[in-house]
Amino acid sequence: MKKIFVLLLVLGFFGGTSFWVGSVLAKEKPEIPEKDGVYADLDHPGLKVRVFVHNEKPAKPTPTPSVLQCSLEDPDSVAVVGAAGWRLDPNWIYNLNLGSVPAAVGGASLPKMASDGFGEWGAATGVAFVRGVDTTVSRQAYDGQNVIAWGRTSGTALGVTYVRYYPDTGQVVDVDTIMNKKYQWSWYDSNVCAWQGAYDAEDILTHELGHWVGLNDEYTAEYIENTMYGYGAKGEVKKDTLTTGDVSGAAVIYQ
Repeated sequence: MKKIFVLLLVLGFFGGTSFWVGSVLAKEKPEIPEKDGVYADLDHPGLKVRVFVHNEKPAKPTPTPSVLQCSLEDPDSVAVVGAAGWRLDPNWIYNLNLGSVPAAVGGASLPKMASDGFGEWGAATGVAFVRGVDTTVSRQAYDGQNVIAWGRTSGTALGVTYVRYYPDTGQVVDVDTIMNKKYQWSWYDSNVCAWQGAYDAEDILTHELGHWVGLNDEYTAEYIENTMYGYGAKGEVKKDTLTTGDVSGAAVIYQ
């Protein structure tokens, strides 16, 4: 009789433990996927998270020498970029993670790159972008910080931007851009010069900031010259400045 009682007690313990573990796992909320799309923020009812993944341009990998090439062209485009469904408040604070920046770019360069990129979009939208306190955060989260950092992203993403907003009002509450540290990055303080064997950090960042202000990615041939063209390429700096179509798309949102 004692053996039966002990056996039932053991089974009850493990059965109860399995039920407890299963209940905890069932209650765990899924992570926001690192995949293009709109997702619900389960911790904040009514809030949506729009994820933009900026991929490298599909092409056969060819070795490119790491040489500085100047006199690069910056063609214009009148193709108007589409709106994503939100707009920023007139004053917007951003937070930089200087310690996350690859050595080839340098953390001391990030404030200048961000200022240049925000300057382009500020002129197009009227939004006043203000640098806030620096951060050590290198992952997306709804945490009261609008982060620009290098970190880990999966697949072929050069950078991923997460925009948290209320779709009914278009109000943005948090934005984070995480650049992929696994790629070769460079920066040369020029809109006509770039290192040909690497991705120009300001070029890719300025594209990502277009999502902050409310613009979509565009992938068709008419948008190839736009800053908001959906693919990035090595040795490119034309996205440092906006095309007529980028400015026109932003103007529609902030008119």
